This record gives sequence, C-alpha cells and structure tokens, in this order.
Amino acid sequence: MTLVISLIHLLLLALVSCLDETSLKDPFGECPPPRAANAIGLKNQFFPYKNSRYSIQTDTVLWEKFGFVLELTPELLSDNHIGKFPGQAFALSCAPAYNFRNISNIAIILTSPFAGLQNGTDISYLLELSDKTRLSELRDFQNTSNFFLFTLKKEPANFERLKTKTILFLRNGIQITLDSTSPAIQTR
Repeated sequence: MTLVISLIHLLLLALVSCLDETSLKDPFGECPPPRAANAIGLKNQFFPYKNSRYSIQTDTVLWEKFGFVLELTPELLSDNHIGKFPGQAFALSCAPAYNFRNISNIAIILTSPFAGLQNGTDISYLLELSDKTRLSELRDFQNTSNFFLFTLKKEPANFERLKTKTILFLRNGIQITLDSTSPAIQTR
C-alpha cells in the first residue's frame, strides 16, 4: 500500500509541477500566457538558413528565401508563472511570448546605399511581418515573441548586400543599436 501511495504521490507531483492551469480535455495543449518584460538589448540579427545554419555576410542567398530576423533580449519583470510546485512545462510547440512594456518603436537605417536607396534611409516601411504589418507601423509589442521575422519588399540589384543599423527606441529615451550586413542577395 505504501508503494502504491508513493507512486501516486510521485505521479501527482510530476504532473502538477510540469503543468500550469491543466485542462482535463487537453492537459499538454495549452501555451503559457505572455510574460511581462522589458527589452534590454538587441541580441542578434539573423538572415535565412543556408546548409542548416544561419547565413553570414560571405554567403549568397536567393531573393525568394531572403528574410531579416531580429532578436530582442528580454528581461522578465516578474516571475508570474511559478505555481505551487517547482518547474513547469507546456505544449512543446509553444514559443515564449512577452508583453514588452518599454519599447517605443524599432527603426532600421541603411548604412550604405541599397536597391537605389541612399545611405541613411529608414527602410522600416519596406520590412513586413507575416501578417503584412510593416515595421514602421508596429507599435504594439504585447503578446509577441522576442524574434521578429521580416520580409523585404524591395528587390535589390543582383548580389547586393543589405547593410543596416537597427535602432531599438525605448520609452525612457534610450536607443540601443546593432549594425549588420546581410549575405549577398541573388535575384537572378
């Protein structure tokens, strides 16, 4: 009897410690709610995969596969997901979501001419998320990932590289910048 009670207790501890707000219908299918956070940096900028890795500036990428990925560094404002037991897990397909409270906007400025545009041009209006929201229009940073995947809406010259300075504007007036150079973009 002690063994049975111990096994039930262990199973209960494992189940409860791994799940928040369990649903009897689908206990492993829920994603956690967005976490309150501040953006404290621009961690990285990536470009599309090539040979199972992110491409670098010496690579060449087809125009159809070109993407612009921006990664923010989040700082959690509170640990609001801690339950009564230690540990938690949700559906494996859940990406962390954040409610960024301190972001005003994000701008991407050319640091060299590109596709007929001059050095210093803000190209935020040329970058779109999958839902067709332009970066220049993005002001709501609630329930978002810390990764933003943009497509470029202006075709460059063949083998041209996109050289940019990304500026993260925070509500307190601080600006965080990150320079990047894309791989060569092959259009033909």
